[in-house]
Amino acid sequence: MIFSQGARRWLLVMASIGLGLCARAQMPALTPPQGLPSLQDVSVEEYRHHLDQLRGLVADCGRVVTACNPESVGNDDRVHPLQGQPYAVRYGWLRTLMDDRDPAVHRSRTELLAQAEQRLSEQEEDLDHPKSASPLKQEDRVQRDRVLASKEFEVVHEYSWRERASAWLSEKLARIFGGAASLGRIAPWLGKALEWGSLLAAITLLVLWIYRTLDRQRTALGKLTGEVSKREAIEASRAWAELAQIHATNGEWRDAVHCLYWATIVLLEERRTLRRSDTRTPREVLQLLVVSPQLREPLAAQTVAFERIWYGFAQATQEDYESAQQSYRSVKGVAMGAAI
Repeated sequence: MIFSQGARRWLLVMASIGLGLCARAQMPALTPPQGLPSLQDVSVEEYRHHLDQLRGLVADCGRVVTACNPESVGNDDRVHPLQGQPYAVRYGWLRTLMDDRDPAVHRSRTELLAQAEQRLSEQEEDLDHPKSASPLKQEDRVQRDRVLASKEFEVVHEYSWRERASAWLSEKLARIFGGAASLGRIAPWLGKALEWGSLLAAITLLVLWIYRTLDRQRTALGKLTGEVSKREAIEASRAWAELAQIHATNGEWRDAVHCLYWATIVLLEERRTLRRSDTRTPREVLQLLVVSPQLREPLAAQTVAFERIWYGFAQATQEDYESAQQSYRSVKGVAMGAAI
């Protein structure tokens, strides 16, 4: 089944929205929310005391759910060590863990609280046993310099407009699908509605595609049939005209006029201007063409001459044949849609 590019893009968007509605987060992202709180300047001891308070908060939260209060975490710290530059310590991940409104956090709270307590303990151990960077060996420095001298580190360039556009689009889609997932939790029926709507849209597009395909085939068949009918009309009429030419060559003007008349009638019948009939008289033919004066006038002149010669046994001459031939050409030009 072949769809247009616009239809495929529309189906892809609908399917993505449906997947977004059905998606559920299994684990919370322990990242600080947007709008980071201010930093408070603390010493090493104050920082250690803050870590002890946070471990107590984690323990209380594990025992009583009501103790899980994000505001109890306090501000983030800017630690001023005895040596070295100050550094910031953020607790956004802990505030997210304390937020009881998130059902994903609530379901896995026990495991996450254990991880939080371990993380706080590791932060305090870093105070007691600070990690110092050992000096590089000569071989390591050579290896480092070789890596930094490679081609990918020689030129620093900004992101291209394609990369920026792709990042912007990804961010917008993430927001849309994130909102759709939240909406799916509020209105579970919406996922089913979109699912059935997408299915109905796909069926509709399929029906339209089948209809258009059959319509194109019918049009092509009509054109082909018209061409075949046109060729048949030309061949049958040409056979009568050639027979008339043979009679005219032999000086048989009466038979030549008779054959030209039937060449004209066969042409009109093959072009469906006239219905086939073996009992219709020449005068009845003229009555059927009363609505088409372009065909009726030359055929009327040919019919009068034909009746006078064939049925009235009048003497036929070369002028009668040439007049009948001119009438035949005029009718043929109008019937075939081309000037003769």
